[in-house]
Parts: sequence; structure tokens; C-alpha cells
Amino acid sequence: MISKIHRNCLGTISFDGKFQGMRKPQEFIVYPIVDIEPTALLVQSDSRIGYIDLASGQVDLSKPHTGGAYFCHLVQRARVGTLNDEELFTLKANIFATAHGDADRSINGVVGTDNSGAINVFGATE
Repeated sequence: MISKIHRNCLGTISFDGKFQGMRKPQEFIVYPIVDIEPTALLVQSDSRIGYIDLASGQVDLSKPHTGGAYFCHLVQRARVGTLNDEELFTLKANIFATAHGDADRSINGVVGTDNSGAINVFGATE
């Protein structure tokens, strides 16, 4: 289940997610998308990292790591749930709205983030 979708300091999206095996929701950041045809979103919280499939809504996350979850923990990911159609559409719509080759510069005026692949989040198919 996801809630509290909002734009973050990177110019991308963050949301609160509570999935199987989690006692309480955690804030996840969606990494910038530069792929021309993205198939999955890379997401990370303070203790987990994983992917959300853009076509099916399947959520694969690592086990919690108290020191933080990093890219090396992606090999330990497992299926922890599936977003329903409404959650997936809402997430995609919010990500689509952040599509820009220099997404963050408009927020902080200093650092830019290439999130140009976000324009194609609705094109993902199985």
C-alpha cells in the first residue's frame, strides 16, 4: 500500500509504502529515470531497496538492513506485494509529471537531475 506521494528534493517522487513484512510505513524515494523505455522503478528507503514493475505493479524489496540498504542488497530482493491498479496509475501519473531533463534545477536552482525517462512510464508493458 502506498500513500503520501509527493515531489522530493531531487525533483522526482517520494511516497510512504507499507508492504508485506513491514510493521509500519517507510518513506521511499523513486530514483530518476533516464531509460528511454523504463520497465521498473528503482526505489529506496532508509532500510530497503528494490524495484516496482511498471507493467504489473509487482514490488520486490530487499530485507531490512539497519545500516541502510544499498545497490549490493538488490540481489537479496523478494516479492513483497503488488500495487493495485489505482495505486500504480497514481504513482505513474505523479512520476510522469516530473519528467524533465533537468528536473531538480527548478526547485533548488543549483543541482539538476535527468529524469527525462519519466515521460514514458505509461508505455511499460509486460
